[in-house]
Amino acid sequence: MGAILKRVAVREQAPEIRKNNFKEVCLGYNLAEASSEAERCLNCKKPRCVEACPVYIDIPGFINQIKLGNISQAASIINQDSSLPAVCGRVCPQESQCEGACVLNKKGDAISIGKLERFTADWSRENNICF
Repeated sequence: MGAILKRVAVREQAPEIRKNNFKEVCLGYNLAEASSEAERCLNCKKPRCVEACPVYIDIPGFINQIKLGNISQAASIINQDSSLPAVCGRVCPQESQCEGACVLNKKGDAISIGKLERFTADWSRENNICF
């Protein structure tokens, strides 16, 4: 049970590199990291994360598709409710919304919903998937 309580750390630019550029500090997840983080999702019967999301994204649905390796399908699910997943995955205050409502918060770390949304949007862009 201990592994499910700890978030997969998100890669960042090293300080000695980022002090010389204006690129994003957070590098986001790669496929393996996103899959590992998605595996932590409990797929709740009554997902509080969806209720806490201002646009009601099917969060368990898109996370489950990441678990299955269907990133294109994950993106399709997100795009049903949000036309800006790359932006929202970066700037939405998830810690007080969807992630704040995650039941894993009670004993450990919430699922990194925003980072998974960002990963999905970035993967779609890199693979020329348009919706």
